[in-house]
Amino acid sequence: MWYSSVENFKNANGYEIDGIWYPRVTSIISIKSKPALYRYYAELPSFKVSEAIKNRSAEEGSLVHTTIEAILKKEPVAIPDSIRPAIVAFMEFYNKNTVVPLKIEERVVSKKHGYAGTIDVLAEVNGQLGVLDIKTSKAVYRDYHLQTAAYVEAFHEDPHLPELTSWILRIDQSRKCTLCSAVMREKGGNQKISGKKSNCPHNWGDTIGEYEFKAIEGFDSNIKAFLAAKQLWEWEHEEWLRRI
Repeated sequence: MWYSSVENFKNANGYEIDGIWYPRVTSIISIKSKPALYRYYAELPSFKVSEAIKNRSAEEGSLVHTTIEAILKKEPVAIPDSIRPAIVAFMEFYNKNTVVPLKIEERVVSKKHGYAGTIDVLAEVNGQLGVLDIKTSKAVYRDYHLQTAAYVEAFHEDPHLPELTSWILRIDQSRKCTLCSAVMREKGGNQKISGKKSNCPHNWGDTIGEYEFKAIEGFDSNIKAFLAAKQLWEWEHEEWLRRI
């Protein structure tokens, strides 16, 4: 990615906290290749179209996060029809589990390793303390393991906190064909159909929300991989970091 200045690089990739600039966890993880995502973008008509879909998808994800944040804070919130099925799925998870949010959308810093990030939720879930990361994706991808490990590692620098676990709560919505096994997922204004049969005319049912709640295991391996990604990210941006 091209940056016009040091300030542009800093704003795009990190946070300044107490006068010190730290690279952002998600920027560090972006150094990891994502073949499935690249293949998806390659199937689109143009780079302009892919950027528009990516930006709109990010807005939709932010809307889901903002709505869930308000629910966890027990604040009144209007639920847009566009994400209502996803929020219904979240409420199903919320009502089936005991969730006590302690910190929501809070920045964490690892002074030991030199990075920062913003967690979705630090919570007790069914009596266990950990980082709850909310994703609006089709699946739970391995990249998420690195992200939650980075947050947990930062929290572990506080000697007053016990050892934490981490979870991914995946929230999504889609429509199923009533005639075959096809599923249509609308994201960023684009329709993606999976499991489709070429001879089926497709009759799409109502949009239905779903959730997947997964505990992330293998912290030692995950944090090791994250720190390796950080080293590669620093190598890639060595010139900008030198200027900072």
